[in-house]
Amino acid sequence: MSIRAAWLIFSLLLFVSGCGSSSQTKVPDHEEISKPPVEAKLELPALPQEADLVEFYPVAAVGSHRYFIDARTLAVGQDRIVRYAMVMRTTGGAMNMTYEGIHCQTREQRLYAIGYRGKGWVEARNSQWEPIRRGRINDHQSFLYSEYFCHEGVVPVAKSSIVSAMRRGLSGPSPHRGDR
Repeated sequence: MSIRAAWLIFSLLLFVSGCGSSSQTKVPDHEEISKPPVEAKLELPALPQEADLVEFYPVAAVGSHRYFIDARTLAVGQDRIVRYAMVMRTTGGAMNMTYEGIHCQTREQRLYAIGYRGKGWVEARNSQWEPIRRGRINDHQSFLYSEYFCHEGVVPVAKSSIVSAMRRGLSGPSPHRGDR
């Protein structure tokens, strides 16, 4: 057998053995892609501080309550959940603090804890994921979901983009103003 023939057979064997290799990457099926990741363990942040609050204006809000997100606590987790502390000040002077999460992929929201000055966070009882629905009184979750947190309703937006958009305020069409 000639060297050329031996080289050809050797090359052919290498090629054939590589074709059946199990080291090929598996392409995930649709079910694997659409499964949300496991939710991260809850870690409650420090209570909101005045200097970290960024005001936003949910158009469907009732009365003249004022709404703020604590920019320091705003986070987009590895589990693709946007978590944030929110402060709502009522016209009567009361202040409500909540720690919440929005899951962009499933269009759900969750109340994790309620904040009390001098006491800290108290975890919410029966905290579960609930669908985000438009048209509720004070539906700030729907507003945050569609206007700031979730790109095309699925992918969470980066924290820096969320904060700068909130500081700029709304621009363009909005379902909350009835023009989209």
